[in-house]
Amino acid sequence: MSTAIPRMADDLTPAWCSEALGRSITDATAVPMGVGVGLVGQLFRLDVDGPDGSQRLVAKLAAPTDESRFVATVLNMYGREVGFYTELSAGTPIRHPQCHFAAHDPETQDTVLLLEDVSGCGHALDQVVGATVDEARPAIRTLARLHAAYWDERGLDDAEWLPRLSDDPYPGSVAFAYETAWPRVQELFADDITPRVREFGDSYSERIPALFAKLSEPPVVLAHADWRLDNLFFTPDGEVVALETYLSDLRELGVDPDDDWAWEMYRYGTMLGFVYPVVAAGALTIEDPRHVELTHALLVRSVRALDELDAFDLPL
Repeated sequence: MSTAIPRMADDLTPAWCSEALGRSITDATAVPMGVGVGLVGQLFRLDVDGPDGSQRLVAKLAAPTDESRFVATVLNMYGREVGFYTELSAGTPIRHPQCHFAAHDPETQDTVLLLEDVSGCGHALDQVVGATVDEARPAIRTLARLHAAYWDERGLDDAEWLPRLSDDPYPGSVAFAYETAWPRVQELFADDITPRVREFGDSYSERIPALFAKLSEPPVVLAHADWRLDNLFFTPDGEVVALETYLSDLRELGVDPDDDWAWEMYRYGTMLGFVYPVVAAGALTIEDPRHVELTHALLVRSVRALDELDAFDLPL
């Protein structure tokens, strides 16, 4: 494509949209959406019109500032998302938006995705508010379908842009981001940092290499890595779960993991989950009040899960 990747809404001009969509666009209007939902990107509802008719899309751009792009850059979040839509989307069995255009510049980290607007397909839940077990169940069954499709790295051999969690740069980059963020998190959410949480948090970065290696032991699957309420739509025909149902669904799909192994990895995954609210709250530029609410909710729920699953001191 000859024109530059858009960085802001004003860059989503009719001329740019015409080239990206391969048809004449005479009008393009971008309106911000999901404010306070995304932490490393910008979302816009994009209405385009031309001789061939009108269309509503969702435009997803990289964060507008280098500070906000930091974590996404070191973890290649933008490159991996574009890689999924350009290489794996067609073979992925779970419902996800159709991608009409995708581009990523690894030098500048400028990124754009033009996605199908799926807001009319179901309803969204608010991650700050949370969900009941019954409300969350459809997401677990869908996750089982995603994991089963790529179980033991099936179909991922040629995805060089998709390294394992234990591969460089993940352990070092995440540890650096965590160490930068942890002091600020203790200031922002002082009331939630009990002595046990502080002790765990103070030593967490030392655990990252071994924890990432543990979670990279086979069988390896394609992980969504941002499977949370703010990113999901629940359709009227949804159904299901809990851990036992997740395993049952895997078996129905031809995958038969050991129950004890699955429970152990679930607990290690819970330990991994602690890094998300810390990095989100401390290493990103939090410009919207909902970002603070969201990261606080993530932290509180992560600590609660660590406690209930006795996952603070898992051996590594």
